[in-house]
Parts: sequence; C-alpha cells; structure tokens
Amino acid sequence: MKFSLKWINEYVDIKEYLLEPQKLAKILTNTGLEVEEIDNAKEKFNKVVVGQVMERGAHPNADRLTLCQVSIGSGVVQQIVCGAKNHQVGNKVVVALPGAILPGNFEIKISKIRGIESLGMLCSEKELGFSQEGEGIVILDKEAPIGKSYAEYKGLDDIFFEIKVTPNRSDVNSHFGLAREIACLTGKEYGFPIKSFEEIGESTKNKIKLEVKDAKRCPRYTGRYIKNVKIGPSPDWLKARLESLGLNSINNVVDITNFVMLELGQPLHAFDADQIAGQKITVDSSKPNEVFISFDKSEIKLTGEELMIRDGERPVALAGVVGGLNTGVSEKTKNIFLESAYFVAAAVRKTSRKFGIETDSGYRFSRGVDPESVLLAQNRATEMIASLAGGEILGDIYDIYPERLEKKEVQVAIDFVAQQLAIEINPEKFIETIKKIGCKVSVQSDGMYRVKPPGYRHDLELEIDFVEEYARLLGFEHIPEKLPATQHSPTPHNNSYTNENSVHNMVQSQGYQQAINFAFVKAGFQKTILGDVRKLRDLGLPMSDEPVALKNPLNEDVNVMRTSLVPSLIKNLDFNYRHDVAEGRLYEIGFVFDGKEGSYGQESRLSFVAWGSHKGLWSAKEVPVVFEVKSVIESLLLGLRSKSWSWQNLESAKVPDFLHPGQSASLFYEGKTIGVVGTLHPKIREEMKLRCDVAVGEINLEKLMQGQPKIPKFSKLPKFAAVDRDLAFVMPIKLTVGEVTNEIRKVGGSLIKDIEVFDVFEGGDVPEGHKSVAFRYKVQDPETTLSDEVLLSLQKKVIDSISQKFSITVR
Repeated sequence: MKFSLKWINEYVDIKEYLLEPQKLAKILTNTGLEVEEIDNAKEKFNKVVVGQVMERGAHPNADRLTLCQVSIGSGVVQQIVCGAKNHQVGNKVVVALPGAILPGNFEIKISKIRGIESLGMLCSEKELGFSQEGEGIVILDKEAPIGKSYAEYKGLDDIFFEIKVTPNRSDVNSHFGLAREIACLTGKEYGFPIKSFEEIGESTKNKIKLEVKDAKRCPRYTGRYIKNVKIGPSPDWLKARLESLGLNSINNVVDITNFVMLELGQPLHAFDADQIAGQKITVDSSKPNEVFISFDKSEIKLTGEELMIRDGERPVALAGVVGGLNTGVSEKTKNIFLESAYFVAAAVRKTSRKFGIETDSGYRFSRGVDPESVLLAQNRATEMIASLAGGEILGDIYDIYPERLEKKEVQVAIDFVAQQLAIEINPEKFIETIKKIGCKVSVQSDGMYRVKPPGYRHDLELEIDFVEEYARLLGFEHIPEKLPATQHSPTPHNNSYTNENSVHNMVQSQGYQQAINFAFVKAGFQKTILGDVRKLRDLGLPMSDEPVALKNPLNEDVNVMRTSLVPSLIKNLDFNYRHDVAEGRLYEIGFVFDGKEGSYGQESRLSFVAWGSHKGLWSAKEVPVVFEVKSVIESLLLGLRSKSWSWQNLESAKVPDFLHPGQSASLFYEGKTIGVVGTLHPKIREEMKLRCDVAVGEINLEKLMQGQPKIPKFSKLPKFAAVDRDLAFVMPIKLTVGEVTNEIRKVGGSLIKDIEVFDVFEGGDVPEGHKSVAFRYKVQDPETTLSDEVLLSLQKKVIDSISQKFSITVR
C-alpha cells in the first residue's frame, strides 16, 4: 500500500524523517511493517519548473518545429525548440531545464536542434512519466506561478512509502492509522484535525427512511442528507493527492469519499438522493436471481446470500464492495445521501471473492475497519463536502448502532510474557508499552492484568498476541537468542513424520525430484484422467465416486479436492514437456480426500511419474521407463525392510483407465493389494502430444507404512561361503518372473538367500509365445559347508517343483 509522508505529517510531526526517510523506513520494517520501496518524487522532478511561453515562432531550418522564448521566473527567458503544436503564446507549460533527469533516465542537456540552440524541453505527460502516450505538451492552469518547482506546484514534492501491510494489521490501512503507529513507535504526539460545520434546521430522517434488517452483518450504519451540492471538478490539491496515490479524480464528492477512505481507512458511499426509489434505504440480504448493475456497468446475478443496500424497488449497492449504476453521483446530482457504515469483514470478503470484485472499499472492509470511526468519517466527509461542493447539511442524522461492539478484555500474566520471550519483564514498562497502542490496562492482581484493546486492533484477541506485540514494540533485537530451559526429554518425532521422511530420502536417492501440488484440482480434468474409480478402489486405492466439491473455489481450475495424486503429476509432466524438458522423474507424497458432506476422510499416497529414457553413451537399447519406476518402488520396499511383496498381472478389464492394458501391474504387499504401476495409456499420450515413453504409479502410503519403522535384527556373520547356482527355464511370456521367483524361495526355504534374473531371451530355438529366463540363486548354510549332494538335491527339488506347478521346462 502506498503512503504519502507529507500527508502523514499532518497528523504527527515527522519533518526530520522527510529529510532522511530511510530512518523511518527502518523503524517501520523492524516492527513488522515492511517498507518495500521509497519513492522520492521531489528528486524525480528536480530542475523541472513552471514556465510561460512568451514568444512562439517557426524554426528557421525545420517546418515541423517551433522556436519558443519561455520565461522560467526571476526575469530569466530560455530559448527552447519544441516539436509539439498545441501551445500558444501566454500558455503556462512544464519546462525541464538542463540537468533535469526525467523518467526513463532521460537527461536534459543544452543541445543544438537543426542548428538552433535549445536550453531545455517543454514536457508532455509521456515525458513526465504520467502516460504511455503524449502528443502535445502539458498546458497548465493560468494561475500556475512562473518559476515554481513543478513537483511543488502539483503536490509531488513528497516522499512515498510502499508498505507491505499484513492482513492482520488492518489498523494501518490508512494515513491516520499509519501516523498513529509512527507516533507509538517514536514517542511523538498525534492528533486528527476535526473541523466543525453548521447544520440547517431540516432533518435527514424526514428526507430518507432507513431500515437495517440485517444488524448481524451490519452492526452500525450512519446516513446523512446533504442538499444543493454542486458537482464539479475537485480542487488541484485534492486531485494531486489522490492521483499521487494511484486514484483517478472523478468529481468533488466522489473524490472526497476516496480522500476520507485513504485518510481514516473507513470507506464511504454517496448516493444520488433523488434517484433513491421511494426515498427509502434498506440494509438486507439480496433476492435470489436478482440482477445488480455496478457503477462500471457490470451485471451481477445475486443468489440471495449477499448483503445489499436497497432502495424502495431495487438493489443500489453491494454492501462494502461496490456501488450501483442507478444511484451513483453524476454531474446532474443535486442532493446526496452519504453512507458511512460498519460491515462485518467475513460478509464482505465472501461477496468480494464470490464475484471476483476487488475494490479499495472491499479490501478494507474484508480486513476489518474500526466501528468507532464510522461517525468520525461521516463528519469528516460532510465537512469537506460543505466546503468543496457547497452543500447544505441536514441534521438529525441516522446512527443505527443497536449493540455496541466492545472488544473483549484479555487476561495477561507478566510471568507468561517473560517465559515466552525468555527475558525479565518490568511490569511498569509493559503497561506503558501496551497503553501506547491504545489499550486500556487494569490490574487484576500482582503480575496479572486485564487488557482491553482498541476497536481498531482486530488482531489482539489472545494472551499470546500481547506477547508478540510487546516483543515487536520492544524491538526483536533486544530479545536474546537462547533455548528455553526444560526439565523433560524432547518429544520424539511422530512416527508418520519419520516414516515419510525416510521415503523422501530413499526415493530422492534414486534420482527423483519432489513435486508439491495443490490439494485442489479441476473436477473435469481429474475425471478424464482417472475414469472409472472402481478399478482403483479394487487396487487398494480407496476413493469416492464423486470428489469433495469446494463451496467457494478460487476459480474453476481448483474446484474439488483431489482423489488421487496422478492427475496433478500428469499436469506437471505436461508443463515440463512443453518447456523442453524431454526427460524427467517426479514423485509426490500427499493427502487425497473423499467422502460426502458431514463425513470426510483423507489418506496419504505416494505417486510417481517418469518420462523419457536415459540415453547412455554405451547403451544401445532403451529400457521401458515403466521398469525404472518398478525398480524404484522395489528399492523402496527393500529400504523399508519389507519381505512379503510381489507384482501381479492385471486383467485388461481391471486396469485403471489411465494405464496401458498390457503394461500394468498391481503391488501385492503383506497380504493385500496397495497400489499400481504402469505405462500411461496411449490415448492420453496422443491427446497430450507426448512423443516419449511415460510411466505412472500410485501406492497407498498408509498401508505401506503399517508396522514401520521395522527395527533391523542382528544376525551373526556366516562362517561358511555361499554358492551360486544358475537355472534357465523356457516359460510362457505371460508367466511373470515374480511367480517363479516366489516358488524358488518357497522350495529352498532358509538355504536360499538371494535370487536374481540375469538373462531374458526370445527367438532362436525358443518356441513362439515363450521366453527363456535365467535365474541365479545364492545358497548358504550358516552352520556347515554345503556338499555337492545337498546342492544337487536342492536343485532337483527346485526344477521338479517349478516344472510341475507351471508346466515349464529347463533349457
């Protein structure tokens, strides 16, 4: 948010900081109001002054140029060559003298243009940095004083702070609010210049009937009738002040409401009183399917939930957000009804977000305003309208405030503050500091206080809030860095955290990078990718038929909670592939959600996506990437000391819709199916225009982590050497290596320590539809040396068992 230091100086004396703004910026930043940028406008327009064209003639060597004699004050006249045509003799203009540096780092120098010396430049809005276009030079008012600094004349001899105001500090969303904060931080006095005004004998209540039907969302509403206003342009000082802070000048009344909003943080709205149907205002909910047209001519279809300001026939304002076109102040307006109200932050925030309407008013109301400043803002705007628009002020105003909004007292213990900050607290200093921010403090008992925060500090609700506030005002640099004393052992990490951290480390060690996606996804895209979710449920990945819908989504691309991690990872793949990342390996650990209204659940999942193949210098054959994902999962299982697991082929009808029917497998782990891995379905690949191999997988992490971490068991080192034996079987292509491996382990029992496949061959003398698979198994007996008879007997048992069970032969 942008603030003017000259404006703030009207409430608190900061003249010293106008000379050294960096000092004030440091004070604010150190106490939580980060100054992101300092803009010294006076320096920006150094050597730019108001001038007057005394003579205007043709350039002797150029038809399109003019040669001007321009007075710049104190009797000095400069010769300036100009390319514009919109100036005449007597015009007041903006003159950039030699040495001036205009926006864009454009330095003005004494130069010769077509052989004629030019001692400056007459400036357009574009050259001054106010516009992207500027055909002609700026023509100033006739009253502009010759020789005066242009920055001073336009009210730009100011210093502006761009401050990052956090959502909890709504009390500094105004110049007076920031002045109050600066006074607290610097120990200076501050005040607000209240001016009186006269009321005529008529009554506001006789002109407009007002009824607040929704006092819950509108606890306070004030309204005043002002007649015979003269709508017109605002005075230069008001225009300059608004424009310097990024607001366009509209007319004097609207500008005044904007001025007071920037000054006090309280939004106001002025209605054209003659356009209020039935001369009645009602604060109530909207009507379903009713159409409201905002001042910018946008049509909004209402739902019946929004808080509205209505007249006798129609809605005239979306409360706290935006005014209506039908009752806006225009050049024809004669009488106005001025509104200053307190709307509950949650109600305004919900409406603003629902319709995507962002206004300065909605910004402030949605973060909270001070209910006690409502009448002050009403009176301030009234006084300015009377002064600048010549209005006649009616008395007997509305101030509907049925139940005063009082801040609750908070019990604060000095010992608690000292414990949290690990420093000694002087009670008197603590009370003095807390009072500086407007709190009322009463002693409850020795070391125990009751603190009542001011109405503008919505962030002070708990005891810990005052700990933070005291630390902030004391200065974080005065709080020592030391660990608090403890008499207990540190609490061990939660098992789920430890297990998840182990999975992260193991997967990343395999070359995979972590993806972190939103838990919200687009319903249509998720459904397109996942297809029939019953197939996933059968694979140990529970999910509901319909995802959990968000009641108030940020946009349609994030309107439901995810039921799987796969769709988001596929979007990550698509984004990376479109940005020329031809090969990638990603994984994600996160929650998925299911259930119906009133009964929701979440479950942790582990998902993978891999695309592209590693191209080595010595490897001619590319291995399908799905085997790489399968290998990573197997390495994870081994790292978790899992023993009972296997891969199982899936029938085509049971393969999830996003996977290739012939290149998928489910993971069977400790007696249950917990996940699936496979190649991305060719149809999806084709639609996404992916010209690379893609594999995806998802595992139920909660089921995988049951019983983890598994404590390793020590066994003494064997005294006797292991023996390797090789066997090759001719087996049907559809028969998996895992099934054969499991049978070898079953037959060998404790003697077989390890099994691996070292060769797969198809073709040659191997029958069609079959493959030759060579297994190497390690045999070891920790108690004795293995004899040839034992090895041959074991080999015969393995061959017989495999041959009988699977009807395959030894090659």
